[in-house]
Amino acid sequence: MFDQLKALTQLGPMMAKAKEMQAKIQEVQARLPSITATGSAGGSLVTAVANGNLEIVSLTYHTAAPLTDTELLADLTRAAINQALKNVKDGVQKEMEQAADGLDLGAMRQMLGQ
Repeated sequence: MFDQLKALTQLGPMMAKAKEMQAKIQEVQARLPSITATGSAGGSLVTAVANGNLEIVSLTYHTAAPLTDTELLADLTRAAINQALKNVKDGVQKEMEQAADGLDLGAMRQMLGQ
């Protein structure tokens, strides 16, 4: 019981921190279209760029080698896109984690009885 009362005394500062974190997360969300990451495949024969909204914004085929095998080209395209999406997800996750730093989620769960 005393632990729960102690957790309640932390509610005010936690709520202020949560509002600050929410503002930072909204800033990151507003920047999602400008956060980009690249993925490539086939020794950079195919390069894809994705943004934080998980949209492919660029797809480039380097024609140093003849790309006549459509099945290989499809595989390389898929691999480059998947790598770009993974990279941008990782980047956005890191930014979100930075925005949430310092918030004690464990204390909040304890206070809510979870």
